[in-house]
Amino acid sequence: MALRSFLVLAVVASALGGCAAASDESAGAPSVAPSSSPSLQATLAPSRPAAAPSGPGISGTSISGEIVEGVEAGCLLLQTPGTLYLLIGGDRAALQVGKRVTVVGTPQPGLMSTCQQGTPFQVVSVRSG
Repeated sequence: MALRSFLVLAVVASALGGCAAASDESAGAPSVAPSSSPSLQATLAPSRPAAAPSGPGISGTSISGEIVEGVEAGCLLLQTPGTLYLLIGGDRAALQVGKRVTVVGTPQPGLMSTCQQGTPFQVVSVRSG
C-alpha cells in the first residue's frame, strides 16, 4: 500500500511540474536552459540559406527551363529535363509562370521549405530564354 501511495504521489508531482513548465513558457521564460554543446545548438538553430554569390563577376550554376507553378501558393519552380528546381529569391517580375528562363545561382539541397517540391535553388540572376 505504501508503494502505491508513493507512485500516486510521484505521478501527481510530475503532472504539477509539467503545468508549472507550461505556465513558465506562456510567461516568456524558457523551459529549457541553453546548452553549451555545439552539436545541440546546431540542431536547435533555425535553418538559413547560405549566402548567394553577388557582385561583379557573379559565378554559380546556370540552369535553363520553364517556370511552373508549385502546388503550394507562391511557390515557383523551374522545370528542366529530368529535374525540378524550387526557385528561392530572384526577381519575381522576371519569374513568370510559362516563361522560359535561364537562372544563375546556387543549389541548396538541404534547405527546408514549405513548398515541398523540387531541389531548392538560390537565384542570383534571371534572363529570358
